[in-house]
Amino acid sequence: EIDPERNYTINVWVERGRGLVKIPALEAEFWSQVTSGFRSRYPNTEIVLQEVSAPDLERKMEEALDKGRPPHVLVASSQWFRLWSELQLPIDRFLPEEEREGYIQGALQKVTVGENLMAWPSHIQPRLWAASRKQLNRLSSDLASVLEEWKAGTLWSGDDFPAARDKLLKLKDAGEKQLAHQFGSPATLVDLSAAVGGGIIGPKGELLLTKELLTSVIDLWQALQDEEVLELVQGTLLTGFLSGKRMVIGPVGLWIWTLKEEAALRGYRAVAIPEDIILLPAPGGGGENGCFSGTTVEVAVFRQRPFQGPAQARLSMEFARDLSRKLGLELSTTGLGVPAYKPLWDEWLSAMGWGPDQRANLEQVLELSAGLPPLRAKWHEARRRLIGEILIPGFDDFVNGKVGPEIAEQLDKEIRTFLASLQGRRSQGK
Repeated sequence: EIDPERNYTINVWVERGRGLVKIPALEAEFWSQVTSGFRSRYPNTEIVLQEVSAPDLERKMEEALDKGRPPHVLVASSQWFRLWSELQLPIDRFLPEEEREGYIQGALQKVTVGENLMAWPSHIQPRLWAASRKQLNRLSSDLASVLEEWKAGTLWSGDDFPAARDKLLKLKDAGEKQLAHQFGSPATLVDLSAAVGGGIIGPKGELLLTKELLTSVIDLWQALQDEEVLELVQGTLLTGFLSGKRMVIGPVGLWIWTLKEEAALRGYRAVAIPEDIILLPAPGGGGENGCFSGTTVEVAVFRQRPFQGPAQARLSMEFARDLSRKLGLELSTTGLGVPAYKPLWDEWLSAMGWGPDQRANLEQVLELSAGLPPLRAKWHEARRRLIGEILIPGFDDFVNGKVGPEIAEQLDKEIRTFLASLQGRRSQGK
């Protein structure tokens, strides 16, 4: 129980300055509304906000954790969710099973470590691809079926992945280079590798992403370019797409639905926005082991040493829950992402001026991904580090022409060495 005679303090760290995630400055009205609303229920609670720059967050968190004095609440964004410490508290007791259906399931899966939910999902900036409805309507039934498989999330993953090459090569019949990919972005190769590798590593740290699977991903990538189905585009992807010359582009964000005025100013009228733009899951973003691709904002809760008691933990958890939902809505009205908590969607979509078609399209895409299989803490963090320290840099070198297809063998060696250092023995393949 909360002791009305005792004063409580909730220290909140807010990460700012990471990519497109524009968390409001602490002097913004948003924060005063959030804190005053919470204090109206718990007037004996002080909320202390502290801004932490993204480059400083890891160092400051590690210093605070070493002292046993992390913030009670941390607001941070990530592409691959981080479990900071055993001081991080699971939210399960405060999110009953019947309420979990209100969240995008991939967002919950992303914060699942072992059997516990380790943070409140707040805001999602999904990594997507975009297709022109007008271009799709001109396809033959044979070619249209390829795009239908893409929309359903089955084209790029699971048992159908080996056949993806032949199916995608059919799109050449619709014209050369109908698919365009942003030059220099390794995201698609990382997501595909994680998906076809069944989550990269297994529950005991066994390696699932083999050299053969890495090679198959790279071979597909090269074949799509060699056969002029896919073009890597330097600069903006939008010119060819909005002028009606390209059928599918990616990766993009939800912002592509906000470009109506900009397109009109530039004289692009071939594609009506958002009506003619269909969102597609990113390659590797569908199916049982599909990546929940993109950036998410989460609100995590920590206990301190010595433990300050269950009342302190309850207040921190309730504030984090309330903040995660209000912040999710606030961030999403920029048009860059969506609230992770779906009961907020009516208000959000109304503010954006998007209708039932956009809602249905977005729900379908976001619900396609079950997310990577959860792992217990040691292997969850191993996977996060493996992606950030090995896969992303390696594929970045590959897509920027610094290395060739031999990157598959190089990545395989680095991954096995990394896992062996954690296991104390040689990593075994699947």
